[in-house]
Amino acid sequence: MRTLILLSHQSKTRQLIKLMRKHVAVFEEFRLVSTSETGELLEAETGLEITHIFPARKGGDIQLCGLVCTNCIAAVIFLNDPLSTDPAEPDIAQFLRACDTNNVPLATNVVTAHALVGWLGRNLDAAGRAGEAAAAGGAEAGEVVQ
Repeated sequence: MRTLILLSHQSKTRQLIKLMRKHVAVFEEFRLVSTSETGELLEAETGLEITHIFPARKGGDIQLCGLVCTNCIAAVIFLNDPLSTDPAEPDIAQFLRACDTNNVPLATNVVTAHALVGWLGRNLDAAGRAGEAAAAGGAEAGEVVQ
């Protein structure tokens, strides 16, 4: 199962929750990972299972960047507050670098997050149709399969 990393600066967490509620069917198809503070809140508000790692202030954001480098991450949603000056907030620069280096899609605002989730949902639909065709054995309509 592919993994999505979900992060937000504190001022953007409500937007992330709203996004997840709107597209719950897509998020259900992925393993979801977040830092402990954000993950606990997302889990409580959406009912989705989220794997929690260290909080950002204890290096959790660095752990997540490491995961990006493993080729098991489908995408990263990091709703960034560009006006935040709180040093406890995770740094977006390391995610930009890790995602760009490893060709992992990264959404940093709610508009690109909606677009990314829509793209992920279309890819799930296409994979489902391909799986159904393979399960049918490639038989044409009306063809007898022996």
